[in-house]
Amino acid sequence: MSRRGIITIIISAIIVILIVAIVGGVLLGQRLGQSGSSTTTATSTSTTQTYTAIGMLHIDGTQLIDATGHPVLLHGAQIESPFNYLKAWEQGKQPSASLNSKVFGAMVHDWKMNVLRLPTSNWIYAKYPTDYLNKLDQAVQQANAAGLYVVLDLHDTNQGGSPYGKDATLPKTEDIAYWKTIAEHYKNNPMVMFDVYNEPKYHDWNTWLHGGGTVSGATVVGMQDLVNAIRSVGAKQIIVVEPGSAGKGVPGADAAEEGGWTTIGNNIINDPNILYSLHVYDKINLSAQQQDAKWGPILNHYPLYYGEWAFLPNAQIPAHCKGVSHDQADSVVKAFLDYMDSRHASWSAWDFAPPHLIQDFNTFSPTSLDVPWTCGDAKAVAGMGQIVKQHLTGQ
Repeated sequence: MSRRGIITIIISAIIVILIVAIVGGVLLGQRLGQSGSSTTTATSTSTTQTYTAIGMLHIDGTQLIDATGHPVLLHGAQIESPFNYLKAWEQGKQPSASLNSKVFGAMVHDWKMNVLRLPTSNWIYAKYPTDYLNKLDQAVQQANAAGLYVVLDLHDTNQGGSPYGKDATLPKTEDIAYWKTIAEHYKNNPMVMFDVYNEPKYHDWNTWLHGGGTVSGATVVGMQDLVNAIRSVGAKQIIVVEPGSAGKGVPGADAAEEGGWTTIGNNIINDPNILYSLHVYDKINLSAQQQDAKWGPILNHYPLYYGEWAFLPNAQIPAHCKGVSHDQADSVVKAFLDYMDSRHASWSAWDFAPPHLIQDFNTFSPTSLDVPWTCGDAKAVAGMGQIVKQHLTGQ
């Protein structure tokens, strides 16, 4: 072979190598661009799919959409703490005992969760604003760093320090000021959402939407007022609303807890980024058709979110396990999880603490409903943790 021929072959080989390197680099860059981002992310999981949510969520039709246009489902849990119990706060109990990086890491990595619902109290904040907000920041930052979206929920109750007592558990003028402060503080955090009032005890839908009147000396405001307060400071995150007793899901003391959307009619919040929520305890064993009925006109028009739900044999509230035998409990919880999946509902179970979803804060071992328990026995270390964890992880 001539010298010129050898040179030609060498040059051709070099060109081929360069082409392969360039193509490989492009493909690798595309893969890295899809899997990594400087924006904090959260992983959304079910038994059939896994994907990573990026940035602030918004609502489009019946879906939650992340910053990249990807549909997202939120699956996680609530954790209660001194943030919503004045007595515990003033006894010096620390929210970080149950709200810390170790707990959040277990939620994300071991349980495959991506959302934390975090109850707060405007009254505790009002008494201890600097300390409260510093500790809340720490919890939110650690949860976000672990990969959890955080739903900040307002528990304006007598246990949270309300001076109006237990009969005024509905939005008041003081809550408007609280939400302006909180929304202003977190408006640039894409992984925070606002649940404006937990289980409000309204008597009708018009008052639910617009407010009006007084209860125990408190001036009543509507859900639209709370939404407007958040938007007035420039916060664009998703806002969660609950029907409370305006929905009258069940009679008596649990009306606010179990209220539904069946009769809401035209009393819809005027805002494009509203996530409608339900809480389910007493009626977890209803059929899929009956569960659908509780959503009323919200179903198939908006995303669904179960902000609280559980089968609780040990809550000292017999209604939370009444009518479900020990042998039926597993299948009831599994059926409800399957129902939520079938409706593409997001949810936060109650709650990621012993003895409910987990046995302790060291191993985070899930509770089981297969151990002996009696409905209403608060001492029973029994719960649906094992079923929930298996549903999320497939293991």
